[in-house]
Amino acid sequence: MILTWSRLGRLALKELRETLRDRRTMLTLVMMPLLVYPLLSMALNRFLLSSGMPAEKPFMVGVSDFEEQQVLQSLLNDPRSTPPDAILEVNGGRLAKFEVVVPENMSAEEALSNNLLDLAVMFQQSDESPSALEIISYNGDQASQNAQRILTERLHWLQLSQATQIIQRIDPTFHSIDLRIRSIGEANSGSILGTVIPLVLVLMTITGAVYPAIDLTAGERERGTMEALMASPVPRWWLLLAKYIAVVSVAFLTAMANLIAMFVTIKVTGLGSILAGENAGIGIAQIVQVFGLLVLFSCFFSALLLSLTSFAKSFKEAQAYLIPVMLLSLGPAMLSLMPGISLDGPLAVAPLLNIVLLARDILSGTAASTGALIAIVSTILYAAATLGIAARLFGSDAVERTSQKSIGSILQRPSSFTPQPNINEASLTIALLLPASFVVSNGLMQWLRLASDQISVSSQLILNAVSLILVFGLIPLAATFIGRHRYKTTYRLAKSPAFAYLGALVLAGGAWAFAHEALVLADQWGFALLSDDQIEKTRSLLDKWKTVPPWLLLITMAATPAIIEELCFRGYLFSAFRSKLKPWTTITVTAVLFGLFHVFVGSTLLVERFLPTTLLGVLLGWVAYRTGSVWPGIVLHFAHNGMLELAARYHEQLAFLGLSDADGSKHLPPQWLAIAAICVAIGVAIIHWSTRNQRPQPKIPDSSIS
Repeated sequence: MILTWSRLGRLALKELRETLRDRRTMLTLVMMPLLVYPLLSMALNRFLLSSGMPAEKPFMVGVSDFEEQQVLQSLLNDPRSTPPDAILEVNGGRLAKFEVVVPENMSAEEALSNNLLDLAVMFQQSDESPSALEIISYNGDQASQNAQRILTERLHWLQLSQATQIIQRIDPTFHSIDLRIRSIGEANSGSILGTVIPLVLVLMTITGAVYPAIDLTAGERERGTMEALMASPVPRWWLLLAKYIAVVSVAFLTAMANLIAMFVTIKVTGLGSILAGENAGIGIAQIVQVFGLLVLFSCFFSALLLSLTSFAKSFKEAQAYLIPVMLLSLGPAMLSLMPGISLDGPLAVAPLLNIVLLARDILSGTAASTGALIAIVSTILYAAATLGIAARLFGSDAVERTSQKSIGSILQRPSSFTPQPNINEASLTIALLLPASFVVSNGLMQWLRLASDQISVSSQLILNAVSLILVFGLIPLAATFIGRHRYKTTYRLAKSPAFAYLGALVLAGGAWAFAHEALVLADQWGFALLSDDQIEKTRSLLDKWKTVPPWLLLITMAATPAIIEELCFRGYLFSAFRSKLKPWTTITVTAVLFGLFHVFVGSTLLVERFLPTTLLGVLLGWVAYRTGSVWPGIVLHFAHNGMLELAARYHEQLAFLGLSDADGSKHLPPQWLAIAAICVAIGVAIIHWSTRNQRPQPKIPDSSIS
């Protein structure tokens, strides 16, 4: 059977049409946005008016007669009752308003009890002037108690101003303390608009994807249509992909409906100025960015839901699986409401939380490029990994009526060995590598920053090498063990011709020059994001490396990365992608991943490293493909890193060769580039000649998904 994208589109459209016929789907898609947001806006508006936030309407104050009304109103209108500018500034610059009224047919206290007033004021007269004012509030009413506090403060400011004027008449030299208000540091946007809206939108998107995911998996099993669907002449992977597209589409439509309903409600009710301030607003660009994040999150969560519902035998059982997941999702989502939580460190790779925090930062206009890119890339990897898990479950007997498997079966090792991992397992491994490397590198850098005085430079280099082994070495190794894959074929440990190693060394002799030129071009094109302070710290670090023995520098900065990274990228990942993709597609994908992982270094986004590292990855991938082995690539990688590290260490001694400026600030001389190009050409020719009689490693079909 020939499979085409049009056939897949028709299959996905059929699944989507069946899903949209479900009244529960239409309820979450249409009725919830139409009903929830108006009601939520009214409740939020009532809460804001009673929570002490600056109110648009004046506080209503009741007195006994018109004479008291005039007296109290004159006291409030007296400029001396206005707090000083410093006090106004620290309280947002807004002055609360009061309207003094005389209730009809009842006392002020009775009107307060009937919720007709915010305050009641009782006067005590003495010698034709009030000697005392009793300000009465209503217990349990936040607005009434706030009005009591503000009115009391206003009258105290009036007393203080009167006392200051009397003192200055007696002693003209008297001056009160002049208070001046100043703030430092970056402004922290704490608006409710940027905090609550992303949380609500994400939770509503989750709700919209739940019922379609259950209905298209457990629902079909309960109706008895799953067996007939599996017997159709369509691969199970395509069936799952069609269902996945349907679930994502419903989540997409739900996100769009909720987004439109929420922002229309905010615009119509005028809550935007109350939530975000007078001058704050939501632009089209912000709405589009938040919408894109919701679509990205929908892709991840839809795959997660499909992977969980594939175990369920009935609709109720699927609900039992998903309710704990939704409750657990509230935990990280609620963390975004806490003050001081920012999109950096481990939080940038925390599922769900990173999307909520990024949406909050976008709405508040404080989104940072580093945290945003890490959050987006990690979520894409999570989506690919969870979809891979769903494909593995959907393609096994876990979807059959007689299946007795449980969720824990996903961690069970297969009964037989396979030559290499499949793309689904590789996607899951990549999804684990990103947060693991990010957390480990950030944690190590923070610890070294605190304990740098007690730890020698040699120990720091060793710790860096150990962290690389723990992440890029152990995670693929654990995946290989759990998946029961053969280590020789997974890591491509086959022998290669002896001349291939010579070609790798010659290639390394020219590759470093083009890596240097790529860094210079990145700097000229404006991709280099390092500040002058960071560059100076890097140079001081290079000076410290001069105190380290050369052999230790080569082991930690050249040999360890060469072995571990090649086994990971040109070994484990290369063999997994090669099972499905064409040679140059495999080379390109692994090279791009290789470049991306070198961009995320600690908490700094080193964009300038992407181009040279990706180009090196392409060269390493081609060598791995031609030789059918990972070993020549290790030699090339080691020689390349080793020459760069030694050149940085001994650049002063190599000044006579014209390498004194090899710190990335200038282009290399044309003759150097010509020599480097000749080395690359000779290296490519040697490898091509040495493998002319050796067939490149063929694509091994991935039979894990029919």
